[in-house]
Amino acid sequence: MHLTIDELLDYTDEERAKWEDWFAAHGNEPLKFTLPMDVHPTVGALLLHCFWVELFYAHSIRGDILTPDQMKKQSESLAADQADHVFAFGHSARKTMRESTSALTGEDWEKTHDFEMRGFRLEGSARKLIAHILVHEIRHWAQIAVTVRQHELAPPGEHDLVFSRSFGPLLKKI
Repeated sequence: MHLTIDELLDYTDEERAKWEDWFAAHGNEPLKFTLPMDVHPTVGALLLHCFWVELFYAHSIRGDILTPDQMKKQSESLAADQADHVFAFGHSARKTMRESTSALTGEDWEKTHDFEMRGFRLEGSARKLIAHILVHEIRHWAQIAVTVRQHELAPPGEHDLVFSRSFGPLLKKI
């Protein structure tokens, strides 16, 4: 049995839910915590980046490329400092991703996609691109966890895959 994209989607859904609940409990202020990066300077901006990239890939694998103008127009309505807005956008992006992946055939998963984004030329199968974007999100959640710890807050719960409900039985601490 192989790891599936659906299992990775489930795992990242769990992570998103933990963090969404965490932000609901801690308010919007942690979204303003700064990160040591120029492109995505706050936690909120980094979350929007994760969700935007997912939406971009979801559209791309079905041949519906989002243009920079379309993305800019939609970005103007998003507030990186409002958790309910950020996570609503994340839910929308995930819905689009699940719709896109559920429509793929076996051949579609291996079809090569080629497009340019932010000065990069990307080429890969839908399988590789979707796996990449989910691992990309996991990596950024770890950066967010470090950032909230640096502000003396504890991130929400266990994040290791073995504690996830995805992939079968849940490992429990004793």
